[in-house]
Amino acid sequence: MKIPPLHIGRYRFAPALWPSVAFACVFPVLLSLGYWQMGRATAKQAMLEQRAASELAAPLPLDRRTPLSVADRYRPARVRGHYVDEQQWLLDNRVYQGQPGYHVFTPFRIEGEDAPSLLVNRGWVSLGASREFLPALPVSDDLVTLSGRLDSPASVGLVIGEVPLRSVADRVVVQSLDIPALADARSLPLLRYALVIDDGQPGGLQYDWSPIPEMGPEKHLGYAVQWFGLAVALLIIFVGVNTRLDGDDGEKHVEAG
Repeated sequence: MKIPPLHIGRYRFAPALWPSVAFACVFPVLLSLGYWQMGRATAKQAMLEQRAASELAAPLPLDRRTPLSVADRYRPARVRGHYVDEQQWLLDNRVYQGQPGYHVFTPFRIEGEDAPSLLVNRGWVSLGASREFLPALPVSDDLVTLSGRLDSPASVGLVIGEVPLRSVADRVVVQSLDIPALADARSLPLLRYALVIDDGQPGGLQYDWSPIPEMGPEKHLGYAVQWFGLAVALLIIFVGVNTRLDGDDGEKHVEAG
């Protein structure tokens, strides 16, 4: 079955039905992937600019009067209080120097009455010999002052299953950690960002936070060019294969001699 042909000058464009359906399905997908990567590149560039601006900002003191906004992400901050080690959150699939491990998030009670709490990213810890045994993560509950950077927990591309935010075990392994969702699930007055403590701070583990994302905007732009290139190539092939000169049925005729 063929779609009624379209005549343009001496040429006839007459694609068959099923190749046209396949083209109509695949071509928009390639374009959308290209635009998605363009959007990712724009977001990464904005993130880099925000991080660069935060380098010039004075450290933000975190206390009961501190309402954090989106603009405060990546900003340096200082806080005084004590760790609450009854429960710690281990963010899985964090790799440091080729070794699998976790990012360790420990609740921290800010000094002062009616002060909120926040999650402190203490750094990276190795997975160990087996996933059956979680690493020991002792921490002092002494009154301490911490300095670091405000940031959201690292994200992953795909989360399978329900995140056990309601668990009350002393150590909980999670594939993703959304602070507002955790605060809602556990009725905790958590600040919207975690504090990634600087190297050498009390309770710190292996420091591995970097102000530069693993994949910069230029890589996303490169992927966008590839997707758009595939879309253009598919369009050229589709039009070229289905375009003929009027009167040319695609078959070669040999005159009898």
